[in-house]
Amino acid sequence: MNTPRLILEPMSHECFDIFVRDMLTDPKVVEHYHSYRGLFDLQQIRVRAERDFWEHFEASRMSKGFEIWSIFEGIERPSQKSFVGWAGLLQSTLSDEHGGPELQYMIASRASGKGYATEAAQAVLDDARQRQLTGKVIATVDIPNKGSIRVLEKLDFDFVGTIDAYGSPDMYLYTCALR
Repeated sequence: MNTPRLILEPMSHECFDIFVRDMLTDPKVVEHYHSYRGLFDLQQIRVRAERDFWEHFEASRMSKGFEIWSIFEGIERPSQKSFVGWAGLLQSTLSDEHGGPELQYMIASRASGKGYATEAAQAVLDDARQRQLTGKVIATVDIPNKGSIRVLEKLDFDFVGTIDAYGSPDMYLYTCALR
């Protein structure tokens, strides 16, 4: 799946390893991921990420048909594409309570501020709409994460309120109808 500036491919374990190595060790990236702040041992990070991310990605793919997409720069030269993050829909602990899968994404700090999260998330929502996977999507964002709040606003998500999620009482909940 391509956007005007990005290549999105289903997440492979190879890309997952890049994500763990390059992004989960970057203090700017994990600033809003509470359980990864202060972790420095790559093996410890990898074990936690397998549980927190990879197993969750696979479970959502197998049970609901949701996809997690690796995001690459380099659409003008696909042979030289560069991994810059991931985006997708996940069946989360909040999904049943709030009525839909959760849009999640993470962008490398070197690629933040370029609009990639918005562009990739829009492609994820378009794919879900086209494949009729769900009629509603939710999203959570750390209150201080102004960039992600702007992404959700650009995607026409509706603000619901404050929520305690993922180990933080400082989260906002948003929803978006896809039909």
